[in-house]
Amino acid sequence: MAAVAFGAFFLGSCAKDGYDDDERFNSGVNNTQVEAVKADGISIVASADGKTQTITWPVVMGAGGYKVRLIDTGNPGEPIINDSIVDGCTVTCSRVEDVNYQLTVLALGDNARGNSDATETTIKEFTTFTPTYRTIPAGVNLNDWFAENPTPTDSVGVNLNYDLEAGATYTLSQVLDFGVQAVTLRSNSKSNHGTINYSGEASITFEAAFNLKYVDIDCSGMEVSSTNHGIFAFSKSPVGTTAKAIDAATYKWEGQIIETPVTFINCNVKNLKSYFFWDNQQKVCALTMLIDGCLVHMAPEKSFAGGVFWTNKGGHINDLTVSNSTFYMKPSCEFDYKYFYQAGGVSAHEIFVSDASTNTLTYKNSTFYHVTWNNGQWGNYNRMQGRTWSYWVMTDCIFYDCSTAGSVPRRFLHGQAYASSPANKTFNNNTYMKSDGTFQDPQNYDESGTIIEEDPVFANPEAGDFHISGATQVARQTGDPRWLP
Repeated sequence: MAAVAFGAFFLGSCAKDGYDDDERFNSGVNNTQVEAVKADGISIVASADGKTQTITWPVVMGAGGYKVRLIDTGNPGEPIINDSIVDGCTVTCSRVEDVNYQLTVLALGDNARGNSDATETTIKEFTTFTPTYRTIPAGVNLNDWFAENPTPTDSVGVNLNYDLEAGATYTLSQVLDFGVQAVTLRSNSKSNHGTINYSGEASITFEAAFNLKYVDIDCSGMEVSSTNHGIFAFSKSPVGTTAKAIDAATYKWEGQIIETPVTFINCNVKNLKSYFFWDNQQKVCALTMLIDGCLVHMAPEKSFAGGVFWTNKGGHINDLTVSNSTFYMKPSCEFDYKYFYQAGGVSAHEIFVSDASTNTLTYKNSTFYHVTWNNGQWGNYNRMQGRTWSYWVMTDCIFYDCSTAGSVPRRFLHGQAYASSPANKTFNNNTYMKSDGTFQDPQNYDESGTIIEEDPVFANPEAGDFHISGATQVARQTGDPRWLP
């Protein structure tokens, strides 16, 4: 037993230790073909921060090392570990959420002992997707499917993960309301998204945490009516408990509260005809909303007085972040939105009891093209602007032909000069370019001294291709990272 323990410890090192063959531990296995690694003995342990994972396999007596390969099955052409020869039985590598992994380990012989390789390569598949609750069959109408398979009444407070099949197509023809049930709707592949075709007055609404991940949405068949304005919205008739009733020591908000983040991750939207998100004129507050890695093509069929994000009729987003994303309209688009984000009617100090409560609006590493171009404004935030508890962050973004009724930084701050409270405002490495090739005057709003007044040189905006070749933007890595050379 002591000898086996020593062997496991010795093989646990992934680096060559400089021992001569005579100094190596002798397992007593000579002149034989070594056995394959036992798959059921392989363990995968994530680090505390979830950024790395340690893979350990059982020792094979007589092996001189192991050939290891690890791939993301959705992107097999770029192995994470590429047939590396490991002289131990442990490797540590990067870990990414929502990936299906495949590990292969081949036990290699030890020529000095006359041992040959195992005849079989051991394969182990594992995933970092959180467990699936249900998989939705390809081709179904989501309204019909959820009517036949409603969320369980005893699962409120527990997030349910519904998977769309990779590459499959689905339809949504009416409002799909998840109400107080927290839901994640995701494709089971990060690289081969499922697609939802919106038609009629389709919309997804909620009053609890909602997450959309690795899903594409096509709004070409959607109808915009006087009662249906957004592809995502708060529920029309909230039924949950108010925030104050949940925790009067924390909240004085007499509306619904969504404490867990609402997220849209790596999603693509085509032909958005209405709002991306609106409050449905309901008193619901999402504490955090994150849009990350998304590509949103907007094609409104009429001009909208509200915003791409619109929460000024009762609802609120306390902290909104748009990162690593692109929102655009083609140069040929005839209609426009008045605002990118319009909020109003409530502030952080009307939601929280504590005077230390804050709200934050953040745009970072994103590209915005031809948005609010028709005498529009970038933002409008009644009861948020000019408040010492409101924070504004705009970094590493490219704006082209946006906010023509006042510059982007001015309308971002809603006319509040930078000098009035500089600690609340962060600008860095932004481009504010006009359609005529000149640049907006930041006046005294973006005082960072980092503004880039150079053409980012987009590849083909009419085709939705915003790859850049502007030297300074490339050097500073600004805009949506997907468009960097």
